[in-house]
Amino acid sequence: MYQIKKSPEDFVVEEITPNEDVLEIKKDYKFNPETKGNNLICVLIKDNWEQNKAIRAISNSLHMSRRRIGFAGTKDKRAVTSQRVSINNAEPKDLENFKVNRLKLFPLEKTRERVTLGDLWGNRFTLKIETDQEIKEVPEKIPNYYGHQRFGKVRPITHLVGEALLKKNPEEAVKIYLTKEFPEENPESLKARRWLKENWGEFKEALKKYPTYLHYERILLHHLSEYPLDHINAIRKLPHNLEMMFIHAYQSHLFNEYIDEIKDKNLKQEEGPIYGYNTEIKNEYELRILERHDLDLSEFKNTLMPELSEKGERRKLFIELKDFEVLKEGEGFYIVRFSLPKGSYATVAVEQLFGGKKDE
Repeated sequence: MYQIKKSPEDFVVEEITPNEDVLEIKKDYKFNPETKGNNLICVLIKDNWEQNKAIRAISNSLHMSRRRIGFAGTKDKRAVTSQRVSINNAEPKDLENFKVNRLKLFPLEKTRERVTLGDLWGNRFTLKIETDQEIKEVPEKIPNYYGHQRFGKVRPITHLVGEALLKKNPEEAVKIYLTKEFPEENPESLKARRWLKENWGEFKEALKKYPTYLHYERILLHHLSEYPLDHINAIRKLPHNLEMMFIHAYQSHLFNEYIDEIKDKNLKQEEGPIYGYNTEIKNEYELRILERHDLDLSEFKNTLMPELSEKGERRKLFIELKDFEVLKEGEGFYIVRFSLPKGSYATVAVEQLFGGKKDE
């Protein structure tokens, strides 16, 4: 039994740039006035903010479109995190009056290129882990599973929505997102979802019942209230990176299954498929996953929503836990630090260190 993320301060995520510089949370950042370009590069430090909501808060505060803000990767919500962001056509003086609770922006430099998804080496994690277990052995490599953040913790539906979109069933995708129930959710939310499930199509009435904190659900409902059969464009009202996350989550679900397959068979392989329309099937086990899900690779070229098409890639099945160290050990807790390449999950690493049941 162990517990992480008891408070955001117990889970610190510091982005590592492509040059392998760590964006330290407590560093005093200074702007370089000698740099030039149309993009203002900043360090964003957020405390207990969901990524999309943080970007929206920044764009609202600076009175600009969120499309002008670029970032390299989605950081944990219940955490203190640092990352690079780019703001198109902005100057350091534009940030002088920026004040949003638990968000900080430090201008670094001007560049011609904006920060885009994947534009990082990885992340350094500093975690407080409450446990009555001991760290007996640090594995050289750990399975490169996608963590639960990819799928949702309270409502693990992201991959289910992605599967429905891949199967060209946008109404089912919307229905899952709006109405699928999980017992750990807020009772007020559960009541609203149950009502809409029983009264599917009554979107205007559902808007009165869905609480305001269900922001993305309400975006869908607003559109469907006006255009009740236009499920595709309802989804398109969501932030694009959230749309893509649905597809990525389904790809991640398949990849996790492939790791299980490799471990069960005790096979020696370095990489596995992130399935897409260009994936080259290399063995019977890769094919077995597709057959299990009645899936054809051509379905990843989404003709209904072309912007959600994915060509696929390959991903390491096992990764090194880099620069692992125990910073502090006390009665019933550890504070540990380590680095992982982009796309890899600290929660998975902690599971490998302690195993057993976790609580967040």
